[in-house]
Amino acid sequence: MNMKLKISFIDDISLWLFLVLIFYSCAPKITSFTALPAAITKGDSVMLNWKIKGTPTLMYDQRKISRPGNDSLEVLEFTLSVEKGKKEKHIKRQISLLPNESTDNVVLATNDVKGDTLIAEGIKDTALWSSFEVISVSSASHRNLLVMHDNTQASLDSLGNPSDAWEGAPYAGTWKIMTLLTEAEKKDATIIPGQLEIKAFIRSFKK
Repeated sequence: MNMKLKISFIDDISLWLFLVLIFYSCAPKITSFTALPAAITKGDSVMLNWKIKGTPTLMYDQRKISRPGNDSLEVLEFTLSVEKGKKEKHIKRQISLLPNESTDNVVLATNDVKGDTLIAEGIKDTALWSSFEVISVSSASHRNLLVMHDNTQASLDSLGNPSDAWEGAPYAGTWKIMTLLTEAEKKDATIIPGQLEIKAFIRSFKK
C-alpha cells in the first residue's frame, strides 16, 4: 500500500514538473531591455536593445513631470510587450527629455561636521548628466556656502547670486558643500540641517 502511494506521488510530481516545463516553454520571456542614454535633449537619438522570447510590440509615451524648484521634466516611456502562447509580459523603461538649457538642484545630505563647519558631499549621477555642463551655480540653502567641484572651489552667498566659477565644467561627478554652523546650531545639534542645496544652471553639449 505504501509502495503504491509512493509511486503515485512520484507520478504526480513528474506530471507537475512536465506541466511546468510546458508552461515556461510557452511563456513569453524578457531577458533584458535597455534604453540609453538615460537623459537626452531634442534632436538626440535613443538606443533601444532587448533580448526576448516571443513576439515583441513596442509602445511609446511622452509626458511632462513638474519638479518643485526645478524646470519641468519631460519623460519618454517605452513599453516593451512580448506575446507567446496567448500570454503577454510587459516591461517599461524611461528616458528624461531635457531642454538644451535648464536648472537643476544638487541636494546633498549632510554627512559630517568638522569643528564649526557642516559638510555635505555626494555624486551627481554620471549616467544621467554626462552630457551636461555647468553655466552657473547659486546657493539654494539661504545661507553662505563654500562649494567644491571639478577641482574648483568658490563661495556662494546666502542671497542666491549666481557664480560662474564652474562655467564649462561637467555637471556630473562629486560635489562638496560646506557651511559654517550658526550659534544656535552649535548649541543645539537637533536644528542642524539634514541637507544642503545649490541650484545649477546647466546646458547640454554634444560629444
